[in-house]
Amino acid sequence: MIAVKSNRRHFLQGCLGGLAASTIPLRIVQAEWGSTERLLRTPLPELPPAADDADEALWKVVRQQFMLDPDLIYMNAGGLGPSPHSVIDTITRHMMELERVSETGHALTHEVRDKACALLNCDKEELAITRNATEGMNAAARGLTFRQGDEVLLTTHEHPGGTMPWLNLAKDEGIIVKTFEPGDGGQDTLDRLSSNLTPRTRAVSVSHVTCTHGLVLPVKEISALCRQRGIISVIDGAQAVGMIPVDLHDLGCDFYAASGHKWLLGPKGTGLLYVRRGMLDRWHSIFAGAYSDKKSDLLQGLFERLPEARSVEYGTRNTPIIMGLGAAIGFIEAIGINRAAHYIRGLSLRLRSHLEGMERIEILTPPTPAASGAILSFRVKHSDKSPWQWADALKTEYHIRVRPVGENNLNAVRVSTHVFNGPEQIDRLVEALNQLLEKETWN
Repeated sequence: MIAVKSNRRHFLQGCLGGLAASTIPLRIVQAEWGSTERLLRTPLPELPPAADDADEALWKVVRQQFMLDPDLIYMNAGGLGPSPHSVIDTITRHMMELERVSETGHALTHEVRDKACALLNCDKEELAITRNATEGMNAAARGLTFRQGDEVLLTTHEHPGGTMPWLNLAKDEGIIVKTFEPGDGGQDTLDRLSSNLTPRTRAVSVSHVTCTHGLVLPVKEISALCRQRGIISVIDGAQAVGMIPVDLHDLGCDFYAASGHKWLLGPKGTGLLYVRRGMLDRWHSIFAGAYSDKKSDLLQGLFERLPEARSVEYGTRNTPIIMGLGAAIGFIEAIGINRAAHYIRGLSLRLRSHLEGMERIEILTPPTPAASGAILSFRVKHSDKSPWQWADALKTEYHIRVRPVGENNLNAVRVSTHVFNGPEQIDRLVEALNQLLEKETWN
């Protein structure tokens, strides 16, 4: 581990050297079925001496923690975030250790909840570990009581995981799902939302950051408005947690669902659900099983629900991947969420500065700092090619992975950058776009 000689080096020690000490990464050098003898403990690479935010040497070391194909420029963290070695190693280690003694390791997950609560600033009674944001959105919607004709207001830019729970509830219970265009963020979005509220609005369900064009909604103000009107606020945070700092108690929302496998860089099949303490007596999990009860007795016909968000964590869970989620949170915290957010937004701004000078590119993501993060979506004007064709060309010809956006008829291309990306990759994307635009078949 690097000796700490100055405050500038303290971050580096905590960033990756600290991970080596805390998670003790395990690398499989030779896989043998049923054997743990082929596990080798190896330290993470030594860190450079500087700790400045803009130090490219630092971020180069961070990027070395991922097993991404070196020929691939991956810019789709908003769809699926690759996990660093510390996450993969943690999953492997716990899987092998638990299989050796054939135990579930259920109690181990409490430390992961504590890490997540510290990251998001909430109480452990308010936070559940789920399989993904979609499961959290379903749990929030189904755990509340609605009547036929009750209205739920969404933006037109919601992800299917944030819309289908409500559409399904409309089919089953007769609620009415209404939508509004979110605008440019800030007061504009707040005014648009407010004008669509009616006396029958029971819930507002919106994304913290839209999956379509990366608009950051004023969630704190939306939550306050809902509280004033007696309306439940449900926030889809799949595109926010891990990309920008999130303080749940400060936001004041009633429910907040997040994915572990996107910006948090955690295992696939992990997520988080926040239920504000004041909502725990109005909401409950629609399923019940071991660990979801406060008290139960079959012979006495007794069942008392556990008045905590973790009541959705019933039955046997996949402990190794939950521990991997804890390692992912540790990885982000070691870098520092504010530091990471500043860096990846800088990459997005670098891309914007290039695209703004390209005549045929129309940027859809708002430019204001309060309304944008590390997602930038654009469309190509005067093109007969679909965003899927553009994305395919970038991947096939240049090994650059981006995401086409068909939702809400945007017909755009989305670029979402993270700590495993670098400035030179942004420049290569711009060069690729220029070359595609210059080709006669793409005019």
